[in-house]
Amino acid sequence: MVTKHEKRQGVCVLRNTWPIIIGGCHRSGTSLIRRILNAHSHIYCGPEVKFFLDFYGDFLDDPIWFARFMASAHAMLPEGDLLEVLGRAFVALHDRAAAHAGKSRWADKNPENVLYLVEWQRLLGDSWVFVHVVRNPLDTLASIKEVEFPRAIPAELSSRIAFYQRYTQAGLEFGAKHPDRYYRLLYEQLVRSPKATVEDLMRWLGETFEPGQLKFNELPQQSGLEDPKIAKTSEIHTQSIGRWQTVLSYEEAKMVWRETHELWALIDPDGHHDPLAHGANGLCVK
Repeated sequence: MVTKHEKRQGVCVLRNTWPIIIGGCHRSGTSLIRRILNAHSHIYCGPEVKFFLDFYGDFLDDPIWFARFMASAHAMLPEGDLLEVLGRAFVALHDRAAAHAGKSRWADKNPENVLYLVEWQRLLGDSWVFVHVVRNPLDTLASIKEVEFPRAIPAELSSRIAFYQRYTQAGLEFGAKHPDRYYRLLYEQLVRSPKATVEDLMRWLGETFEPGQLKFNELPQQSGLEDPKIAKTSEIHTQSIGRWQTVLSYEEAKMVWRETHELWALIDPDGHHDPLAHGANGLCVK
C-alpha cells in the first residue's frame, strides 16, 4: 500500500508524500495526466520544465547551444557535480512551487522523464514514484505526425518509430526493476473509463479521488510549456482513438505496426486495447 511508512536515513516518511514523476512518449497523454493531478487538492503539477533536456543539450539541432547557460556551466564543473548542484535547485523549485500553491506534494511531468529515470533516482533516492503513460503506437505516431516537434522528434518515420520504441522500453525497464514504484497508465483505458482509471491511479498514489479532477480545466492551471490542445479540452473523450486511420497512409501504418506490435503486446497482452480492433483492412502483420 502506498501509504506505508518507509525509512530513509533514519527518518520515517509516508510514501503518499513522495514526488510523482510522469513520463512517456510524446502525444501519449502526459499533459492530460498533468492537469488531472494538478486539479487535486494535495498535488502540485506545473507546466513542463525541460531541465534534463537543457542539462544534457539534448534538443535536436539547437543552433545556439554553445551560448546557453548549461553549456557554460558544464565547462565549470564535472557533470556529476553539476547535476548535484543544479538538480538540488530543481527539486527545491518544485518544493517551493508546491508550498506556494498550498499543496503538500509535487509532480513533474515531462515526456522525456522516462529517459532520465537514473537521474531522478540520483536526485531523489528511492523516495519517489513513476507514472508511465502509454498509448498504442499507431495513434501516438499519427498524433506526432499531425503536430510535429522539430526540436524534439526526428522527421523520418523510421526514426520516429525508434523514438517510440526507446521511450516505451525505457519505462518498461524501470517497471521491471522497481515494480513497487511504477504505475503504468494506458491512455486508451483512461479515455474509455476515466473515473475508474483515475480512481485506481489515486489509490495507488495513496490519495483520495476528487471529482474535480475529471473537470480539470474548470480549476486554475498555470500557463507554460505543454500540449496547447489540452487547454481547450472540456472533458476526457475518446475522439482520438483510431485517429491513425485518417492520418497515416496504409504503408505508414503497416510499417509502424510491423515494428511495434510485439512491444505493444507486452503492454496489452490480452488485446483489450488493440488498435486494429475496428477494421484495419489487412494491416495485421502478426
